[in-house]
Amino acid sequence: MSWQAIAQKDFEDAVRSRWVLGLTAFFVLLIAAAAYFVRPSPGQTFSSNQLLGLVSGTLVTTLIPLIALVMAYSAVVGERDSGSLKLLLSLPHSRADVVFGKVAGRSLALAVPIVVGFIVPALLLTLGPLQFDALSYIGYTLLTVFLGVVFVAIAVGFSAAMSSQRIAVGGAFALYCLFVPLWGAVRFPLQLYLGMGGGPSWLPVAGQDLFTAFQLLNPNAAFKIISNAFLNDQLFAGQNAQLQLAAAGMLLVWLAVPPLLGFLRFESADL
Repeated sequence: MSWQAIAQKDFEDAVRSRWVLGLTAFFVLLIAAAAYFVRPSPGQTFSSNQLLGLVSGTLVTTLIPLIALVMAYSAVVGERDSGSLKLLLSLPHSRADVVFGKVAGRSLALAVPIVVGFIVPALLLTLGPLQFDALSYIGYTLLTVFLGVVFVAIAVGFSAAMSSQRIAVGGAFALYCLFVPLWGAVRFPLQLYLGMGGGPSWLPVAGQDLFTAFQLLNPNAAFKIISNAFLNDQLFAGQNAQLQLAAAGMLLVWLAVPPLLGFLRFESADL
């Protein structure tokens, strides 16, 4: 099929990027270092799930969006700027093949370093004094791959909608700042303000519910809700089951809507 040929070529091009190789090596080293240096105190136990909980709130949700956005921001607009897009579309490929083939190719290219990045620490964990839960470790690795695919979909959709690579770079940087450092800076004061009854009085929802809605809009925050529940063996169970379902639904929305909107803009663009 046509989109598969584009996905295969895009995967091969992406894994040769020096930026991607450098960020991937950095990610592998950080996760391996965390697995090596985090050790239980004498007389105490420490599980691999606790280690994953530590890296989830720091390394994973900081680096995976960055790697995904760097890898995918130029997926479509880069070829548009270089002129190779016209050559690509002269072959029996549709514009839909280009957009969704790019999503598949870059997602696969990101999945490889994530899996490699977790294999090395797994070897350290199985040899060390920590209690290693293999099923939870594999499940968390797949959830991390899914988070990366969501950010790839966002970046490719943005790339398809933009007319120049310079705008796409600025957009990728703005998206990262919005979802990672800016959200991290405002999260606690916003939660405190809305939790104490703040917020617009004309809205028919409580402040805490409004904060939950803001939290779900951020794919990074939605991933934390899902991954924390998974590591605590409470996924889609207990009193937070509805919140977890809403977080999973929002991640699926982020996975589908940005590429679709980008395609609609790309479909009508004059190349």
